[in-house]
Amino acid sequence: MASTDPYEGALFIPSGGPVWHWRALWRQWRWAGFKSDLANHLETWQPPSERLLLMGPSAGWCLPSAFLTRFKTIDAIDIDPLAPALFRFNHGLALARSGTSLTFHRLNLFNAFDSILDAYPEHAILFSNVLGQHLFHDEDQPRAKATIEAIKLSLSRRYWASFHDRLSGAYPPGKELPLTQSVSHSIESATLASNLGLSGQWLDHLTVNVLPEGTERQLIAWPLLADWLHIVEFGSVKPR
Repeated sequence: MASTDPYEGALFIPSGGPVWHWRALWRQWRWAGFKSDLANHLETWQPPSERLLLMGPSAGWCLPSAFLTRFKTIDAIDIDPLAPALFRFNHGLALARSGTSLTFHRLNLFNAFDSILDAYPEHAILFSNVLGQHLFHDEDQPRAKATIEAIKLSLSRRYWASFHDRLSGAYPPGKELPLTQSVSHSIESATLASNLGLSGQWLDHLTVNVLPEGTERQLIAWPLLADWLHIVEFGSVKPR
């Protein structure tokens, strides 16, 4: 679905690696509100499968263990070599207690997407804050956007969900965060920024059309750093 990823096999990558994990470890308490909102939305997603295909979870810093332990089997796809050990650091004990089986596969999900789907036909699928990171792995933005948007066509017969970056940019420390919103249609990035009262330059993560039209979308503020904000979109999809 995409060209060769220049970060394939690398330790330092724009969507993971040591810097990201260190930041995530020390920002956990500041992410509590975002993680709570995300957990609530994941709780509403009830696919009829005990198997989960977890796409790009990294170390699962924002995923609730209670969500993961609902499944008997989890197959995780990630290119970050640090992800498996740190994911188990975060969730291993809970998964062991629930009897949930976890297997990591070091793959670029975009370059092996169709074969991954074929290998796990019975799994529900969660894209874990990965789709909005693809623009950092493919410098051709029109191609990256087309790759991201093509995913929903391949998944038309699957139960799947995604939370992904829509916008990111500088945000004044201490300023009140935009409230979580629910919308039933896609919103272009410039309009979204205006609706949320965001000023200045905001990076468009090319995910405006990830979800099929008509899908309910939850927009959540994620204060990634003290002065840097992400707007994350969550939605879940049934077979059509």
